[in-house]
Amino acid sequence: MITSCIWTPTDNAIVLDYQDFGPQVIAGEVIGNEWWQWQAHGDSRPRAYDVKVVVFKRVPIKEVMQKYPVNQGMEKDYRYLDYEQALAYLDDRINEDVIEDVTARLQETKRKIIASLGE
Repeated sequence: MITSCIWTPTDNAIVLDYQDFGPQVIAGEVIGNEWWQWQAHGDSRPRAYDVKVVVFKRVPIKEVMQKYPVNQGMEKDYRYLDYEQALAYLDDRINEDVIEDVTARLQETKRKIIASLGE
């Protein structure tokens, strides 16, 4: 399975897709709902929301938010996760190992984060 991500030009942030953190039922606890954050609820018809997750390390969140701002008019929706928080979440869900393909996706996400931001 190939998942998409955008590698940032700096060593302190990586932008991933919402789905890289698993289905909403587990990812929602750390990055919120899968629909646009400016909506009260998701669309009644199935729809793919292009929500991105910015994992950052050794940089203030304000700087990350300036570089990756949420913009409703342009449908740019970013969620922000500190490196340690992201890895703790991924480790917990990987250790639960509830669904094999979800666990594999989470392991790949962890690998991408570490490859981009280091240990």
